[in-house]
Amino acid sequence: MLCVALLRPAAAIPVPQEEPVKPENGEAQKTAAKKTRITAHFTVSAEGKSTLPPGSKIELKGDAASCKNLLRPPQHLGPEGATFPDLPLCRVKLWIYITGFETKIVSVDLAKYKDPMRILVKSKGPPVVDTSYP
Repeated sequence: MLCVALLRPAAAIPVPQEEPVKPENGEAQKTAAKKTRITAHFTVSAEGKSTLPPGSKIELKGDAASCKNLLRPPQHLGPEGATFPDLPLCRVKLWIYITGFETKIVSVDLAKYKDPMRILVKSKGPPVVDTSYP
């Protein structure tokens, strides 16, 4: 009993606690911004074609609900594909213009993006987006 009585006052003595180190406001904002923006690389192939015809292009526009003000100018589609830097993680529409094919539009969610995103454009029907690549 005496031991318990002697330990009780020690437990009541306040011990100063160190405050956690907080990053500066600018650093926190930069880290958050990096997590919400990506560089997206798209490779496009056309059904029945070994290479894309000259003049083939891809354009990126924001989805009306999640990033309606996002618009990137068309880029040439070569064997290496096309890259769009500094994109927010939202749904976008890709407008694919391949000479000899109808214009194709495909909606993709950049929050689920895996590099590179591969798209197969069919002569009939919607494009096929392959997101299974690591």
